[in-house]
Amino acid sequence: MVLDLSEAITELHTEKGIDEDLIIKTIEEALTKAYLKYYGTTENLVIRSEDNVISVFSEKEVVDSDNPDDLYEIGLEEAQKINAAAEVGDSMLIPCDMQTFGRIAIHQAKQIIYQKLKEIEKNSTLAEFKSKEGELVLGFVQRIKDGNIFVELGSQKMEAILPKKYQSPLENYSVGDRIRCYVEKVEMKEKNHNVSVVLSRTSPELIRRLVECEIPEIADETVKIYKIAREAGYKTKIAVYSNKDDIDPVGACVGQMGSRVKNLIKELEGEKIDVLKWTIDARMFIKNALIPAEILDVIITDEPNKKAVAIVDDNQLSFAIGRKGANIKLANTLTDWDIDVMKKDDAIAQGVLTDTRQAAEDLFRSEENEINDLELPTHIKDLLFANKIFTYEQLVELSSVEDIMALEGFDEESAEYLHNFIDETFEVQEYEEDEQEEEEDYYECPESGARITEDQTKCPNCGCEISFEYEEDDEEEGENV
Repeated sequence: MVLDLSEAITELHTEKGIDEDLIIKTIEEALTKAYLKYYGTTENLVIRSEDNVISVFSEKEVVDSDNPDDLYEIGLEEAQKINAAAEVGDSMLIPCDMQTFGRIAIHQAKQIIYQKLKEIEKNSTLAEFKSKEGELVLGFVQRIKDGNIFVELGSQKMEAILPKKYQSPLENYSVGDRIRCYVEKVEMKEKNHNVSVVLSRTSPELIRRLVECEIPEIADETVKIYKIAREAGYKTKIAVYSNKDDIDPVGACVGQMGSRVKNLIKELEGEKIDVLKWTIDARMFIKNALIPAEILDVIITDEPNKKAVAIVDDNQLSFAIGRKGANIKLANTLTDWDIDVMKKDDAIAQGVLTDTRQAAEDLFRSEENEINDLELPTHIKDLLFANKIFTYEQLVELSSVEDIMALEGFDEESAEYLHNFIDETFEVQEYEEDEQEEEEDYYECPESGARITEDQTKCPNCGCEISFEYEEDDEEEGENV
């Protein structure tokens, strides 16, 4: 039996993307099962395939008999009709007649081939879309049912689903609309063994992929994304950084006149996007994460458990919290800190924040504040107070301009001014300790001869009472026991 399946196999490979070798293997398995069904064995079955042409043979021995075993033997006369050179004892491959399999065996082979090819097609589709999991795909809205959007994808016209829960509240689609989605999940359903592709328009990873497409510096990793926090339909916050000092990561993402961010906002149907700089300084990062609010200060209240308080003026409180608390929620997600927002007056009242003005006035009145008596400009005194320098001793320890510039708030000009002032005002003297301490005078007890000093009233050895008398004339010490 010879089956020329070249056209059918090529068609399956082209339309379904199924590997040709896999199709051939599947057909061979089906024919083997049909042969086994009809003959009860596959011991003498031989299947050969070449250029997508499949041949099925029964291997038989040539015998000199008028009644050979039809399964394993062939008579010499019949064999010589096929091959004139055939001799007794030869082994010959006899082509199988498809009709000899019987209608049931042939039908079973067809069913096996059909089922196998469907299984191969599904596995091929699963593998194709599994490789796209976590990526962006482009498709067209095919139909909408119960709030779910069904999207046609790829050349195979795969139907994927965009569930209602993964749709942005700002977006509306109609049948035929083009749509770009993030592939959330690809799996094979256990019930019907169909491939399921779940799409999303709300995932933060959708933003990451869109940013990579829109911003070359992100794609080539000149600028890197630290983290993305998103409240779909309201706002997205993107923290970025760069390992190159000459690159402004925020500027690269925003683009000239905000062009790059505008393109992203357009893709997201008006969703707000905040791009901010990530820094290892937790206080500064928290400040950045709470934009557009202007933060006066950030107080770390519990560093091990990552708890902090952001201090704002009264008119900035609503900006920091955001609509329905969304801004502070996004900042918490972005920074991994538990952030509380407080007005300045409330923070002072609760002892979270020190009233710096009152503290400065207290310092000026303090007797320990020696710096206040020096003839220094007010702004330099304020800088010294801010760095908790109040005494002359602390001041003269600042021995160089570099030491002063290391303090918070000092620039080179103010540091040089203070350094010159210290040199002109204070004279640092060094004292050398005496190499040998003055030896203390010792005496002997008149009773036991034990060693005693002037401040002792009893002998430590014998316990007798001791007193010392001094003569005014020659200042010689005397003893009276």
